[in-house]
Amino acid sequence: MYSRIKSAVCLGIEGKEVLVETDISKGLPSISVVGLAQATVMESKDRIKSAIINSGFDYPRTRITINLMPADLKKNSSSLDLPIAMGMLASQRDSGIELGSDTAMIGELTLDGGVSAVKGALPMLLCLKKEGVKKAFVPVGNLEEARIAGINEIFPVESLREAAEAVSMPEGAVKISGKNGAAQTWQEHGRDCYGSSDMDFGDICGQENAKRAALVAAAGRHGLLMVGSPGCGKTMLAGRIPSIMPAMSSEELIQAAVIRSISGIGYGNSVRDNENDGMKSRLFSPIRPFRHPHHTIGPAGLLGGGSNIAMPGEITLAHNGVLFLDEICEFNRHVIDGLRIPLEEKSITHFRRGEAYTYPCDFQLVMASNPCPCGYYGDKERECKCSQADIDRYQNKLSGPIMDRIDMKISMERVTYKQLTSEGRGMNSSQMKEAVYKALEFGKSMGRKGYNSELTTAEAERHSKLGREEKAFMREAYNAFAMSPRAYMRMLRVARTIADLDESEKIKQEHLAEALSYRMS
Repeated sequence: MYSRIKSAVCLGIEGKEVLVETDISKGLPSISVVGLAQATVMESKDRIKSAIINSGFDYPRTRITINLMPADLKKNSSSLDLPIAMGMLASQRDSGIELGSDTAMIGELTLDGGVSAVKGALPMLLCLKKEGVKKAFVPVGNLEEARIAGINEIFPVESLREAAEAVSMPEGAVKISGKNGAAQTWQEHGRDCYGSSDMDFGDICGQENAKRAALVAAAGRHGLLMVGSPGCGKTMLAGRIPSIMPAMSSEELIQAAVIRSISGIGYGNSVRDNENDGMKSRLFSPIRPFRHPHHTIGPAGLLGGGSNIAMPGEITLAHNGVLFLDEICEFNRHVIDGLRIPLEEKSITHFRRGEAYTYPCDFQLVMASNPCPCGYYGDKERECKCSQADIDRYQNKLSGPIMDRIDMKISMERVTYKQLTSEGRGMNSSQMKEAVYKALEFGKSMGRKGYNSELTTAEAERHSKLGREEKAFMREAYNAFAMSPRAYMRMLRVARTIADLDESEKIKQEHLAEALSYRMS
């Protein structure tokens, strides 16, 4: 007997449809899996056998052939366990199990016949929906991902037996209607989902210049480097930048959810008894990503990679959000220099065993550093004990090409007692995010799309016309500070953002002066 069941695997950030064909024929008892099945799939044979027997079904004692189509696509996912097992049951005579062409299955089996959640379920289900799938059997732990994907009818199952009974008698099975994908979920969250309520710029005493720089950085998505002695507030300031960034669009929300899904963040949290419980998980969150890796991280952890399958790194997990590298001068210089191409290309490609894995990494880079190994070089209150050689060696961890790619650099000083105990705290997140929105709306009214940091050279020049005095100012600054053409354009983009915050069509000399101060701090 023959059966065919739709399923999917995940290749990089994309889901790929897989047809699981099962044929049971006369012959000596054996099982053969063909179609470029990798280690995870090949190892599933014994797992599936135990699951079928422990679920109370008869395991076929004859020749079993399983073909995974398309044959030229490598399959290395435990998501094929459930469809392979169901294919074996459906291929037996008088099984009563039939699946239509609009039905698909994903899920990993345990030895006792349970169905476990799988990583990457969201991109798989999005792919299956594009291929016309209207019904999906998914693990309970992946229920929320099926709802986000917009599958019409979802059958969350906890065991192989439950799945078989649901296929045979769908009218008696637990069935959940999928919502209208990410767009409706985004509307439910609304525009005012910026971050957790306990992260507010109003908590920061003093440092108004640094808060102003953070405002400019958020409005234009400019890279920011903060240098200051320990305890001056660098980490506090960085952690609050997502609270003033614009709310994510529906497309950005689904991108973030897909990345979390393939990384295993937040999956397995859905509960069938309450369809909305999954919304509390980290899988589909309206808060922009904020990643804060430790300085001991290696290239694979930061950029992505792995031995068999290239997994996304921190730069991908920070896509559409903030990547904060604290104590940047403690990082391995080789690791830091690996950011050069991703910062320019907004994506990174890894090659593993003949396969290319491309991951997006359009993030806002925020870095913090002490001025020297002891942390007190230039401090007005405490004496630095480092030698000049130690200071130079420490600061040289940031190479010229990396510094050339940073739009803004600020120096932060120790907060005084008067600032610490004053009642006024300056701008809070609510005020700052409103200024960010106004700047972005002003940019749109002037015919610009997106952030100013993303403007091409031609676009930056077209939208940054300078008057005679402004040109003279830029000429003197370019020569005096030996700028590169890249540094010049980045300074121009920052000036454009500052002008947008002032809702000024023209870039004035005061805007250029502020932008220059952020490069020469």
